[in-house]
Amino acid sequence: MAKQAKPPNLPMPAFPGGKRNAALGPALRRIFGQRVRRVPLDAGFTCPTRDGTLGTGGCLYCDAEGSRAARVDPDLPVRKQLSRGIERELQRTRAGLFIAYFQAFTNTYAPPEALRAVYEEGLSDPRVAAMAIGTRPDCLAEPVLDVLADFAQRTFLWVEIGLQSARDATLEGVCRGHSVADFIDAARRLRARGLRFCAHVIFGLPGDGREDMLAAAPLLNDLGAWGVKLHNLYIHKHSPMAQLWRRGEVSLLPRAEYLNLVVEFLARLSPDILIHRLVGEASRDHLLAPEWTRDKRGFLNDLDRQLAALDLWQGKWLESPGATPSSSPNPSSLTPDP
Repeated sequence: MAKQAKPPNLPMPAFPGGKRNAALGPALRRIFGQRVRRVPLDAGFTCPTRDGTLGTGGCLYCDAEGSRAARVDPDLPVRKQLSRGIERELQRTRAGLFIAYFQAFTNTYAPPEALRAVYEEGLSDPRVAAMAIGTRPDCLAEPVLDVLADFAQRTFLWVEIGLQSARDATLEGVCRGHSVADFIDAARRLRARGLRFCAHVIFGLPGDGREDMLAAAPLLNDLGAWGVKLHNLYIHKHSPMAQLWRRGEVSLLPRAEYLNLVVEFLARLSPDILIHRLVGEASRDHLLAPEWTRDKRGFLNDLDRQLAALDLWQGKWLESPGATPSSSPNPSSLTPDP
């Protein structure tokens, strides 16, 4: 292997919670002064890949419930979902404030006035301190941004948009129905409105190689992302991809390979970007593969150990915030101290 240029010797930032990455939970606790928990909601939306606009089957990896949390009852009004979700969290945690998380399907895929009415329900409890809205980059027209900007004046708001892959051929292969250019355009228009965005990225999609996956880091740095959710590709038993996996047409990342990818991604990522998630998860009843995904806590502990053993942290391979590394070693070629 050719000798790599030495990365710049920058000190590790003081990340919240004593981590080697900018974890969302401690950051929110610092912002609000207490523990904050998400309450997932299903407002009854659909997606352009499901209603016939761009297709009818949805993205190949997505389940029939549009990633709705299992504990959410979609037949209830959002206001009732929210109150039940808050009471559930109060029984489980000592959280004092909550995030109304519009999670299922595409939560900007409706006329602006319909969106206003739904988002109002998300703020119906005074204990809601923030709002997160999951959507697609091709469902953020200017009138929708007007609505989001209005609500951002009233609460701490961010928009979650799916990039998933930085390679157009991969997006087409999993029936996303949008391009990388669509994502870039949406991110820039959100930023122009002063709106925070969190990008979703999936490692292991069919067609993506190592460099394709890692290319998301410099892209998000350049676009000024506020947050990122990393997921490994997993197989939900109610997703279209389940049949492909059963026929042996889809392979999944081994745990060690995914761990190394996350380490290198973090080293390339601006330390200003908050990490909302580092590994995907599905309910135990719905997960077909990979088995290692069931041990989320174990994976996160190993990730912390790997970063420490390699003396790496989020942004170490950046020459300055927002820059991309000119050269960086591959963690899979590095051997941590025992």
